[in-house]
Amino acid sequence: GSIFMLINIVVAAWIIGSMTLLMLTGDNKTREYRESLEILDQYGYMHKFDQILMNKLKKQLKLEFHNREVSDDMVLRYFPSAVRRKILRQLYYEHLAKTDLME
Repeated sequence: GSIFMLINIVVAAWIIGSMTLLMLTGDNKTREYRESLEILDQYGYMHKFDQILMNKLKKQLKLEFHNREVSDDMVLRYFPSAVRRKILRQLYYEHLAKTDLME
């Protein structure tokens, strides 16, 4: 009975520790994002950016933070160059074709 109880305590402690670690990791990312937003707000106020520009900058910052963990390079580095080119062409060709350099 006491061995079962000891094992139960160890497993419960491990689960609680793992959950705490996951929450702290997520909290650090949230804190970093909030700090970046505060810095952006101060910078925009200091340089008198209009609200439209500030909204665009905030959306870009949010996109950067949400996509930081998954980039094209991280995913595509395992594939041959021909496959990488095909995927990148499919992802970006339409957008690049609209730029002044490609016209």
